[in-house]
Formats: sequence, structure tokens, C-alpha cells
Amino acid sequence: QGNFARKLRANELALKRAWEAGQRSTSEDWLEWMRRLSIELLRESPSPALRSCLALAHDYSPLVSALFNAAFLSCWSELPEQYQDELVSALETALTSPSLPSTVLHQLLNLAEFMERAERALPLDIRTLGTLAARGHAYAKSLHYKEVEFLESPESAIEDLITIYHQLQQPDAAVGVLEVAQKTYGIGLREEWFEQLGRFDEALHAYEARLAGENLEQAKQRRFSDPHSVQQSTIGLMRCLRELGEWDRL
Repeated sequence: QGNFARKLRANELALKRAWEAGQRSTSEDWLEWMRRLSIELLRESPSPALRSCLALAHDYSPLVSALFNAAFLSCWSELPEQYQDELVSALETALTSPSLPSTVLHQLLNLAEFMERAERALPLDIRTLGTLAARGHAYAKSLHYKEVEFLESPESAIEDLITIYHQLQQPDAAVGVLEVAQKTYGIGLREEWFEQLGRFDEALHAYEARLAGENLEQAKQRRFSDPHSVQQSTIGLMRCLRELGEWDRL
């Protein structure tokens, strides 16, 4: 019993052969990559309990998925830094592949969340994780990463945050983000953000203020630097009038 509880040694080279992702190009390739990696993580896990599940996992595929995160963590903790870097590089290749199936994407996003909760966060770019989570309609995960990004770089994350809050039907939270962006970080609010939140009165006033606030010289300068600026503002104003049913003004 004492021997059974003792940690086993993982074969780093066998794991490396399983996680290498350079030759994957189709959806089927990535499904096979995930299957092989999941099996190899169980086979090479330092945990005797996880290794003992290997034979059953071969016959019952849901068990492979259920144990993937635990097997990954057990192997990750024993890998030298060089191999950890190579494994992260393989995960990045998978995550950014246009042919990655949604099932594999969600499994890798769940892994990233699991590792973060286990205080072994993978060194993956949070902007990439947030964008991929939103693309996979995992809006709660995307919200987490975009909120972290907002604290580090508010201007680059605000639009995505508004979109996510809108998808999660949390308009008050989105408005709160706008207020923080303006008052704390001095970020100028864009009229389109109010439109996106369905706050057409405020968007209308913002478009009107932008157009009315331009004197002739400003208008010339803006047309010179951005020929479509005034036109875009006018079209935005017209969208708001339509949404508000102000047909005579429209």
C-alpha cells in the first residue's frame, strides 16, 4: 500500500510526442491530438491513482475527458521548465488554430480555468483566452479574462466588456464599466457603445453634441484626417432617431 501511494516518474519525451501540435491542420487532426494527449497524460501521470484508470479510460472515453484536468496538473507539476514552455507553446498553437473544434476549445478553456483555480495558472495570454471564450460563447469565462484585462489595459478591453455584459443581459454592469472608464481612466465614451446597450436617448444626445460641437475649422480638420467621421456621426444619429421612432426628425 505504501508503494502504491508513492509518486511515479513521468516520461517527458513520451508526453512531448503527444502534445506536439505542429502537423495538425483539420478538425479530425485536433480531435485525435486531444485524445492522444489525454491518454498519454494518464499513462505518464505521477499519480498512481490516475494511472490505474488508464485501462478503463481506453474503453470508456468520457472518463478520459473527466480526468483530463487532473492528469494535466499532475504531469505539469513534475515537468521541468523547458518542457512546460514547450507544452504551453503547443496549447497556444491549438487554441489559435482556425480548424480547432469547439469541443477541444472548450476543454482547453476549462483546463485554463482549472489550473488558475489550482493556483498553477498557465502562462497564456489573457486577451487571447478572453477572445476565444467569447468566440466559443463561453461568456462567463470571457468576462473573467476581460475584467482582468480591463484592470491592466482598460481602453483595449472596454468594448469587449460591453459586448459580453450585453450577451449576459447585464446592462447595468456595462453602464458601470462606462462610468469607471470615463471617471477613473479618462476614456472618452463612444456613441456606438450607448447604441449597443440600447440607450438610444444617450447615444442620440452624444451624436448631436459631437456634430454641434464642431466649428468649421474642426470640421475641415476632421474631414481631412477622416473623411467619413461626420458622415458616420450623421448616420449614427439617424439610427438613433429610427430606434426612438422620431420619424419627422429622421
